[in-house]
Amino acid sequence: MEPLETTGDFWSPDNPAKRVPGILTREPGSRARLTLKTRVIDELAAPLEVTGTGASITHSGDPGRIVADGVPRVLLGDTSEGPVTCVDSYLQHPPTNGFDVAAMFQQVWDPYTLIVGAHLPTGRAATLDAVRFIIDSPGWWTQLPDAGSATSAAGKVVCERGDDKLMWLEFRPSFTLRLRSADRAVRSVMTLMKLAVDVDLTPLCIQVRETAQGDWLDVKTRNQDPSKTSWPDHHNLLPPSSVTLERIAEWLAIEQTMDGLAAAAANPVEKEAIQVQGVVACSLIEGIHKRIVDAREMHYVKRARALHETALRIDPEITKPVDKWPELVKEARNDLAHHNTGRPFEEQVYNWMIAESSVIWVLRLCLLSHAGFTDQEIAEALSDHQRYKFYRENLKMHVKERSDEQAALSTGAL
Repeated sequence: MEPLETTGDFWSPDNPAKRVPGILTREPGSRARLTLKTRVIDELAAPLEVTGTGASITHSGDPGRIVADGVPRVLLGDTSEGPVTCVDSYLQHPPTNGFDVAAMFQQVWDPYTLIVGAHLPTGRAATLDAVRFIIDSPGWWTQLPDAGSATSAAGKVVCERGDDKLMWLEFRPSFTLRLRSADRAVRSVMTLMKLAVDVDLTPLCIQVRETAQGDWLDVKTRNQDPSKTSWPDHHNLLPPSSVTLERIAEWLAIEQTMDGLAAAAANPVEKEAIQVQGVVACSLIEGIHKRIVDAREMHYVKRARALHETALRIDPEITKPVDKWPELVKEARNDLAHHNTGRPFEEQVYNWMIAESSVIWVLRLCLLSHAGFTDQEIAEALSDHQRYKFYRENLKMHVKERSDEQAALSTGAL
């Protein structure tokens, strides 16, 4: 993936007659940057006034004007690399040298998504036929055939290995595809790999095809960074070979009902206050149970118990030695969300730590089971997964620390 630097003329779909020369650049792993010689859209918070004697810019601190300038825009361009579309472009205000008059009148935009190969005036609303992509190194996809396909309710998934051994996955959906849902398809496969293999993979290439068009268009975002590719190792959970093309296709169908919520279980909040981590994890119980088990209204603890039973079927010791796990999770969630305390703060903290760490593992096992992985596959993977073993030992330690704290409180030692 080479850096991009190209020049051309750019405009807003709202005013195609006003075309401004500029430079479009992008480095792998970064957002694109569009630097225009003059303004393509006037700024409400910093209007430009041109008179017979010169030009001046006045600056306003009015929040309404500043927010209005910050609205994401679609910008189109004709460049030396061909037509481009800058989707969700945000106005930037980089520092300038006060003596550089030309720089004062420049306008700088950072597109969240850059499309190379076509003008898409409607931006994210543009309709697409398909999306194809390469995720990380070839080592993660040796289980897939050089060419093959699988179908689910979501549509058809096609794989094709290139001469460079990189694996292309193509998704042809059974529903209307737009840029946001194309991005979601890529992220869904990454979520499946995180849940199953316990690895964060990096997208390298993403392409989309407009409805009724034949050419593939390059999609460039800051997530595409070849320096972050990886290779399977003994730290993985399930082996990559378990993520078959059929399971990918079925997972994309499952994700249509998940609203992307599986990603919150695959990538839990970390390095934040335990209250933040605890309330997010415990809230996932209700949302995920509704999506994969039963959408009817029922008590929270009943949802927690149903998910717990699934996890226990796979590993009977997943929450051992926690007593009455569904009730503990409910109490931890209510303490945080509804301020139903009544217990010493020291005891609550341990309950939050116990609930947060165990909920994430219970949910992972339930999601893997729902994705079609067998109980035996998952159990065998857990038995040899170091991170799971550390979770189990930490859980035992937290339960012991809570017991010691309760004993000290009861005797007045604290």
